[in-house]
Parts: sequence; structure tokens; C-alpha cells
Amino acid sequence: MKLEELLTLYQQEKPQLSPRTIQKYKSVITMFIRDSEISGIYITHNKCVEWRNKILKRSSAGNCNNYHRHMKSLFNFAVKEGYLDTNVFKSIDFLKVNNIKRKTISQATLDKLLTVIKYDEYYSHHAWFYLAMIDVFIFTAIRRRQLIGIRWCDINFDNKTLYLDAKYSKNNNDNLVPINQILIDHFLVLKRKSKNLRQSEQVFNITKFINKYKGNRMNEEHISRLFTKWSNRIDIQVSPHRFRHTTATKIANSGCNLKSLQKLLNHRNIKTTMSYIEVNIDDLRKIQSIL
Repeated sequence: MKLEELLTLYQQEKPQLSPRTIQKYKSVITMFIRDSEISGIYITHNKCVEWRNKILKRSSAGNCNNYHRHMKSLFNFAVKEGYLDTNVFKSIDFLKVNNIKRKTISQATLDKLLTVIKYDEYYSHHAWFYLAMIDVFIFTAIRRRQLIGIRWCDINFDNKTLYLDAKYSKNNNDNLVPINQILIDHFLVLKRKSKNLRQSEQVFNITKFINKYKGNRMNEEHISRLFTKWSNRIDIQVSPHRFRHTTATKIANSGCNLKSLQKLLNHRNIKTTMSYIEVNIDDLRKIQSIL
């Protein structure tokens, strides 16, 4: 049996896998076939180790483990269905990953970014759009994919809530998050500037306001390019995911209940939520002073 055939059967077994997850499996399989020159499911332990070490030479231990997990899940299915007797990927240990400090955005960096958006000759013309987008990242800690998935029907102005559709989340769970008056004001501006508005439309659709963008929908790549340009302008890395970590850290350090933070971030496991929190040295000093 070919690896591609195994993946097809795996998809049939798990019909709720998101398109993103399926594409990830396809990418990992393609990489494995290219690196190992093996296209079938009968793989030796040594070949698996060689593949992992080859990846490690060009990528990080974290990425190696990520690819390893995908292949391990796929081969668990093969064993369960009787196509294989054992899962060869279970015989390989995951690599140790050094704890890398999570990247958060300082207030000074945020101020620089906002200055560019408000006063730059190019960006200032649509500052109302960019500032709304950034404040949504700050106050809701959503991912970029969730931002482009927001429709007008998802905003409840009366209850001050925002519905996040499951198909745009990483774990296929929907979520309901609160929105404050700052976000409501942003949404009202966006609503006023949108022409021929339909409830099923994207709230954040830059193609509607700037002609240079192709297509009629905003996508993740549009957001990434914007943040890349802004990062280059201020010479500091900024991204939607860094806002997510920043918001998580600020909320946790404020003394908020971690279960509430987990709900906001829409994590299934509290351990994932904990990994988003960056410890501040001044907070450690406060704890030390108590002792």
C-alpha cells in the first residue's frame, strides 16, 4: 500500500479533519517520500531515523517532532486497521526541544507600529481598517485565520459578543468571546464604510477598500504580508500570533483565572494555555519579596 492510499483511508475514517490538517499530512508524506525515496508503508526503523536526522540538519527539533507526530498518527491507524503489525514510528523517541522564550510585543514596539499606521503616507489612508484589525488581535487573541473568518452575522452588538466559527479554528471548536466598546466602535466604522453590506460577508475584507488586491476576499497571506512590511519598517518582528502570546501573558499576569484564559484562547488543554504565558522577571521579584 502507498502512503497516499493510507492517507485517503485515514481521511475517510476521520471525516472531520480540517482542510488545513489534511494538507499538513499531505505535505509531511510528500517530504518523507522525497527524503527517504520510499513511497510504501513498509518502512524500517533505520530508515525512519535517517529521515528524522536529515530533517534535523535543515530544520528545528520542534519541526522534526511535529512531522514525527503526523506520521505516528497515520501509522497508528494502519496498525488499527490491520495493514501493519507494528507502528515503526513508535520505536523512535521524540527529540528534546529547548524551551524557547515566547515572543511578546512590548508597549514601545506597539507604539512604533501604531505610529507607522497612523502617520505613514501610504498606510494612514486606511488606518481605520488596520487599527481595527490590530485591536481585534489584541483584545480577542484570535489567530489570523479566525480574523478572516469573521462575518457580520457573527457580531452581536446587543450582547457585545463575537462568534468564532469552528471551521476557522485550529482545533475545530467554535467559540464565543466578549467584545468591548473599543471593538464595537471599530466594527461600526467598518460597517459604515462597507458598501452593499450583506450579513454573510467578511468583516475584514481589504480587497473591498484597496483596489490593488486581487480577488474579492481577504486571506491569511494578505495579513502576513502586511505584518512583514510593518516589521521591516520598524525593524522589529510583529505578527498576529505575537499579539496572541502578548494578550495571554498580560491576562495571566493580571491574576485572571487560567480556565477563563483557556476559554478565550480556545485551547483544549490547559497545558497549551500555560505554554503561551511568558514569565516576567519583575513578577518573579514580587513573588520573591513575599518570601
